[in-house]
Amino acid sequence: MQISSIYDTEFKQWKSRLTELLDFLRQYGERRITLHGCRVLAELTPDQLALPGVSLLVATVRGQNGRQLAGVSFVSNFGKETCLVAVHPLYRSRHTGTALLAAHLERLGALECNVACDDIASLKMCFNAGLAAVALTGSPKPTLLLRALQSAISPTISPQEGELLCHSPF
Repeated sequence: MQISSIYDTEFKQWKSRLTELLDFLRQYGERRITLHGCRVLAELTPDQLALPGVSLLVATVRGQNGRQLAGVSFVSNFGKETCLVAVHPLYRSRHTGTALLAAHLERLGALECNVACDDIASLKMCFNAGLAAVALTGSPKPTLLLRALQSAISPTISPQEGELLCHSPF
């Protein structure tokens, strides 16, 4: 599986690619993708992909007819406005969605999303990507606000020169 960013600049090619991604989200989003999120993605322009906090990633696999979509994820305003993830059923439970979210987090440095409390698969995906629940809202249904903690953004902390690696009382 390969995670890559979408940066098509030719307008005609962009519209065709965007339509393909929106169709994928509608087909494999399990009716959990918000209409607002789809609208934000549908109105996205290639220039907006360069804005801070905006990222459009795809997961692809090699198939008989070349590369095929396994997953799509879109984030705008670091996830505060929109955070969408959809994975083809054949590639679920293989950490495809987790890999997409982790790639967003690595690219953007910060990430948050809202997930319905009854969407166990999405919650698991977010927790596996390093997000933690920070708030609970109840409109229109119970939803968790998930956010990347600072330790998830930079999990490897290297010791400074001369710093003790282990503090032993002996």
